[in-house]
Amino acid sequence: MNTSSTLKVLIVGEDESNSASFKYLLDAYGYDLFSIQKRVVALENALSHYAPDLVIITLDTETSEDSFSIGNFLHKFGALPFIYLSNQANDSLLFKAQKTNPHGYHVQPFDPVNLHTSIECAFHCFKKTETYNTTMQQLRSEYEQLRKKAFNVQANSSKIKLCDCYQFKLQNYSLFYQNDEIKMTKKERALITLLIAQLGTIVDFEQIIRFVWGSNYQTHNDVRTLVWRLNQKVPIPLIQNAMGIGYYIE
Repeated sequence: MNTSSTLKVLIVGEDESNSASFKYLLDAYGYDLFSIQKRVVALENALSHYAPDLVIITLDTETSEDSFSIGNFLHKFGALPFIYLSNQANDSLLFKAQKTNPHGYHVQPFDPVNLHTSIECAFHCFKKTETYNTTMQQLRSEYEQLRKKAFNVQANSSKIKLCDCYQFKLQNYSLFYQNDEIKMTKKERALITLLIAQLGTIVDFEQIIRFVWGSNYQTHNDVRTLVWRLNQKVPIPLIQNAMGIGYYIE
């Protein structure tokens, strides 16, 4: 049995005989195959009843509008990859199909191996994109929480004194040594804001990366470089190193 046996594929065709031909092509790959007629209402019911992993939509000139209605619905639904199978090479159909953002497009004659490959690629690429989008959504949420925490710190005060020579002005998140402003880049300003928001507390590398860069692609060395650059700009080093953990300001 092929590893594809766990994939449930829904075929949206004109009639049962139309869908049966595609079932025959894919039968050797062990998919769980279901078929419905080309109607949005039928699709809505099938999504609930079968919970497919991928949808195949047949496409021809006579019923193309029905096919594109299905494609538009799935695109807006956003939870499933879908592939068109067209009965003819037609640039006009292809152009209209592209507007629905499918995950694949095939033209007759249909080769079982190529069709199987497209299904696997469409499904796994879709799942990878879905995972990426979920991760980025989580990162954005964490980033916003950190921003709120940092930017609301001591909201009833206009500035924060750091030791005897530094002060941080909350109005524009600027750092001063005595009366001279320290010129900072956007990332340096984000870093100093985060550390001051958690004054006296060690902020770990991961939290710094999320807040300053808004992603998880940077490394600890990127953080070290940023801290080093900022410390080089100030007369007296301000950011302290918690070896292997992160950084803090006393």
